[in-house]
Amino acid sequence: MKKTLMFTALMLALSAAFAQNRTLSISDYVVSDALVEMLSPAKVEQMRSEDPVTLITMNRTLAAYCAVVDKLWEEDFVQMGYLEDYLPKGMTYSEEDIIAAGSVNPYKWKLPQDETRYNLFKLRKDGLYVVVMPKVELDLRVEAQLRQYGLSK
Repeated sequence: MKKTLMFTALMLALSAAFAQNRTLSISDYVVSDALVEMLSPAKVEQMRSEDPVTLITMNRTLAAYCAVVDKLWEEDFVQMGYLEDYLPKGMTYSEEDIIAAGSVNPYKWKLPQDETRYNLFKLRKDGLYVVVMPKVELDLRVEAQLRQYGLSK
């Protein structure tokens, strides 16, 4: 875990150094198709002008919150059991769709997130997992992207 945090800190320092030299324009910010679909194109454009911090935070969270993996690395994972045990009431899902997407939508699933450790959720398909990034690491990634656009939480 120390290696992961050190690597993350190094990457953030490099990102910060790069961002100091070049602030990007929010008008050029590329929003994921998944977020546009979730909110609507009109809502995204409204947020771009009225609340860019929330727009970037939501977009970066959607992209980095979790990932489907087939190989685990040396890490102290929090074993959370099967992903389906966290399925929101009234919602259905397809494991194949999750595998194809490479992640789950954190705004729909509300999977638990540990402060400093990765949470590990098993899929029924052998050897596949959903790994949720620690909160501290996700917060660092969001903040780094906000700084690129001259913004901060």
